Amino acid sequence: MFGTARWRLTVWFTLALGLILLVTGAAVYLTARAVLYDQVNSDLESRAGREQRLLAPRLPARGRSAPLRDIVIGPAFTAGGYFYALVGPTGEFLVGTPNVDPEGLADADAVQEALLDGHAFVDTESSEGDSLRVYVVRLERPRGGELLMEVGRSTEPERQALRRLLLVLAGGGGAALALALAGGYFLAGLALRPIRAAMDSQRAFIADASHELRTPLSVVRANAELLKRHPSQPVDANREALDDIIGESDRLGRLVGQMLTLARADAGQAALSLSEVALDELAEEVARGMRLLAEERRVAFEVDVSGPLRLRGDGDRLRELMTILTDNAIKYTDAGGSVRLEVRRASGAKATVRVSDTGRGIPPEALPHIFDRFYRVDKARSREVGGTGLGLAIARWIAEAHGGSIHVESVPGVGTAVTVELPASR
Repeated sequence: MFGTARWRLTVWFTLALGLILLVTGAAVYLTARAVLYDQVNSDLESRAGREQRLLAPRLPARGRSAPLRDIVIGPAFTAGGYFYALVGPTGEFLVGTPNVDPEGLADADAVQEALLDGHAFVDTESSEGDSLRVYVVRLERPRGGELLMEVGRSTEPERQALRRLLLVLAGGGGAALALALAGGYFLAGLALRPIRAAMDSQRAFIADASHELRTPLSVVRANAELLKRHPSQPVDANREALDDIIGESDRLGRLVGQMLTLARADAGQAALSLSEVALDELAEEVARGMRLLAEERRVAFEVDVSGPLRLRGDGDRLRELMTILTDNAIKYTDAGGSVRLEVRRASGAKATVRVSDTGRGIPPEALPHIFDRFYRVDKARSREVGGTGLGLAIARWIAEAHGGSIHVESVPGVGTAVTVELPASR
C-alpha cells in the first residue's frame, strides 16, 4: 500500500513540477524571442530612418533609376550583412545593394501595408532558405509618385540563439525532472514515514490490546465455566474463582479506561478542564490515598511539599498523573524499601513533581521504551501487581498536554526517579 502511495506522490510531484517548468520555459523562450526581434526591429528602423534622411533630398524624379542606383549602392550599405532596396508601389524591385536577393524582399501585402501605414515589418526567406527580417518604409519622391525603401538582414543568428536556448531549456528541464523523480521518491518516503510509523504503531497497539484483553477474558471465562460445572456448591467453596473473576474484571475495566483515554488523546478529543490548581494540596490528597497501599506492601512512603504552589491545569488529570507515578513506585518496590513524593517550585515559573523509589531500577536498554504503550520491563511482575503497561504513556500525555515534560532516571539495584516539570503560576 505504501509503495503504491509513494509512487503516486512521486508521479504527481513530478507532473506538477513538469507543468511549472513547461510554463516557465515557454515564458522564458517567448520573452527571449520578443527581446531579440525587438532589437532587430529597432536596428532596422534606425538604419532606415538614417538612410531615408540622406536619400530623400536626392531622390530623382519618376523614371530616372540610374542616378538612384549610384546613390544607393555603396560599401557602407552592405556592412554587417544588411541589404537595402528601393521598390515601387506594387513591390517591383527598382534598385538595391549588390547583396539583395529579390526573393527575400517584402511581398505585395507588406508593401501595401507600408503604403497605408507608412511602414511595415515582414519575415521572409532568401532563395537559400535563410530567414530574413525586412523593414519597409514609404518614401516621398520629388514631383509625386510613391517609392518604398526596404532594409533587411538575416535573422539566422537570432534563430540559432533561440535554438540553443530551447536546447538548454529542454536539457535543463529534463535533468530537473529526473532529479525531481529521484528527489520526489525520496521525499515521498520521508513524508510517508510518520504515517507508516503511526499505522505500525496502531497495528501494534491493536495487537497488544487484543492480547491484553484476551488474558483477563480468558480468566473470567475459565472461572465462569468452573462455577457452571459446580452450580450446587456454596459460595465459600468457589470464593477463589469469584475473586479471580472480580480481580480480572477490575483489571479489564482499568485497561479499557486507559485505552479509551489514550485513544481520545490521539484523536485530540481528550480536552483538559483548566482551572487554578493547588498542586501542593493535590499532592497531599494523592498521598493520603497511597499510604494504605504502601502499608500493605510494607513500603515506607514520604511526602515532601515545599509550600503553596499553584498552576493552571486540569486537577483530575494532574491527580491521575501523580497517582500513576506513585502507584508504580510503590508496586515495584520490595518490602522494606521507600518511596518519596516531592512537589517543589523550580527555577523560573516551573513546578516539579518528583517520585523516587528504592526499587529494583530499570535496565538502561529499557529506559527508551518505558513510555511505549503496553511496554513492561518485567512482564511477570507487572501482571502480578496488576499493571497494564499504559500508565506511563498516560502520564507522559498528561504532562505534555499541560505544556510540561517528563523524564526518568534509574540505576538498576538502586532505584528510579521520575521527574515531571510543569509551568507554574508566579
